[in-house]
Amino acid sequence: MEKRGVFRASAFAISLTLLLLPGVAHAQVTVSCPPTTGGTYASVTAALNAVGQIGPLTFTVTGTCNENVSLFDARSLTFIGGASGAQIVEPQDSDAFDIVRSQNITLQNLEIVGVPGSTPGFGGFGVLITEASDVHIFGCNIRDNAGGGVLVQTSSTLNLRNTNIQHNTPGDGLDVLETSSADVRGGTIQNNGCAGLAACANFGFAGGVGVLVSRNSVATFRRNTLIQNNGDLGIVTRLLSTVALDPGPPNTAINIQGHNIDGILVNEGGHLQVNGAALIQGNGGRCLPQTPIPCGGIVGAENATLEFNGFGTVSGNQGAGIFVEQGTNLHLGGATVSNNSGDGVHIQRISIGDFTPIPGSGSSNNTITGNGGASVFCDARSLAIGNLKGFSNVKCGD
Repeated sequence: MEKRGVFRASAFAISLTLLLLPGVAHAQVTVSCPPTTGGTYASVTAALNAVGQIGPLTFTVTGTCNENVSLFDARSLTFIGGASGAQIVEPQDSDAFDIVRSQNITLQNLEIVGVPGSTPGFGGFGVLITEASDVHIFGCNIRDNAGGGVLVQTSSTLNLRNTNIQHNTPGDGLDVLETSSADVRGGTIQNNGCAGLAACANFGFAGGVGVLVSRNSVATFRRNTLIQNNGDLGIVTRLLSTVALDPGPPNTAINIQGHNIDGILVNEGGHLQVNGAALIQGNGGRCLPQTPIPCGGIVGAENATLEFNGFGTVSGNQGAGIFVEQGTNLHLGGATVSNNSGDGVHIQRISIGDFTPIPGSGSSNNTITGNGGASVFCDARSLAIGNLKGFSNVKCGD
């Protein structure tokens, strides 16, 4: 007992000494890449080689840094753009940031830029986060990366705040794969991917997509997030993954708009959960006749599940507002589906649409009006349940 007490006292003394030492709390490192001067180091890599990758350390960066920043087993590092701005420009066929087995890594106020000619599938991501890493990206602009904007994979987590991911082509804007998670609040994901699913295919990463969530992963989108004009598809969730559109203060909707084929595609056991204000509009406008999937606002297929908990507006899409097939379950518990060129809600191929409102959650009623086809359509092998009396032009069982 006496030895254990001595050990505890010694450990406490050591901990107290470390806390009192100057420089332990977030040591400051300055990096001045060309053309700026005045920093201690001329590149981020040189700074990491000098001070190591175990923090807490804050790197203040200015200038244009043409390099791949590689973090392996790093801890508590912050990279922040200085007052005059900072660019991290990836080498060809490399990523700007590779973050591997690293925890509490923050990228803030940086411009993360690709170079023309990188080969998709062989590098060229703005930020690669892998092997159980934990990363925060705040106020960054991630653009022009051929492989894609941000890839989160193998049990990693991302917090994305007020960041723009744009013009990354032919790769995706944001990929969340392999039991990973992303929490997105604010910012814009736009003009990523390219038109034509076959032409954009990025070695399994589904090029032509704004956001891909796959292989038991979760992505949550919160207030004031805009996802627009990303090639063919705004969001894809598949292979037992979940996309959640969560609540925020009034007038802070999530907007998903302007995609060639669909705003949201949920398939292969994927799940869509709409818990907050979301507007899915103006999608499907460039849907060619040979397109292999239905076009419109939201499509669910192959044992997907879609749940609207009293929120959500699906409006002005070319094709059906909501289209479900192949064993998909839809619960429309209070939403607006209006002014789509096809059916408001289309249910086929052994699928179920439940129109029962969810009391005490957002709107207590569904509004389905002004669509070019039926308000609700279901074929002879599908089922619509709940109160459909308030809808005109219901066609079920045909």
